[in-house]
Amino acid sequence: MNGGKRLLPAFGALAAAQMIVVSTLDGLTRPGYDETRNWISQLSLGANGWHGTVNLATCGLWVILCAIGLHRQADGRAVALILWCGLCLVTLAVVRTDAGLGFPPEVPEEHTTRGLIHKLISVTLGVAGIGAVARTGPRRPARVVASVMTVSFAAAGVLVLLDDGDVLPGNPSGLLERVALFAGLGWLGWLGLVSGRAAGDSSVRRRGAASPTGVE
Repeated sequence: MNGGKRLLPAFGALAAAQMIVVSTLDGLTRPGYDETRNWISQLSLGANGWHGTVNLATCGLWVILCAIGLHRQADGRAVALILWCGLCLVTLAVVRTDAGLGFPPEVPEEHTTRGLIHKLISVTLGVAGIGAVARTGPRRPARVVASVMTVSFAAAGVLVLLDDGDVLPGNPSGLLERVALFAGLGWLGWLGLVSGRAAGDSSVRRRGAASPTGVE
């Protein structure tokens, strides 16, 4: 049980590391994919799109496990928001986004109901992530990270609409999405590691108090 308390929160760090590394490397190897313009969920499209799908789904699972591990160590509403973020990532892997913003190459742009649902889920993911960060960890740095996420996510949302409407094509909405997502996952990863270490230290202190020598 104590091992689970230490291990589960650390899945947040795994989610952050995997999302940053896998999405970056995957994007660099996809013909026609522009990491400054295209969004991470678009990696689920085209040839080898299963890479992006698996990345989203597994990262979502790691976030869910992290939320479970933080159940008794963090604010209840924050834990619920983190859990929701994990569920959103898994759902985004299942409900594929539309082709657009020039990717995949030579594929007509789509505007489907499925894509609209994907976008709405993405919005709830962003809002929930900002709320979760604002409610966890040291208050001042949490507010800074949440502010960065808010500005980046809002700007990305506006710019992607302008790009999609050919008003400002080729703008860096994908880069701003990455700033918001990576900042949120990075904060969760740090929080998970700190919480897991604190749980381990607490367990050691309890064992020490139970034994005069501090050894079981």
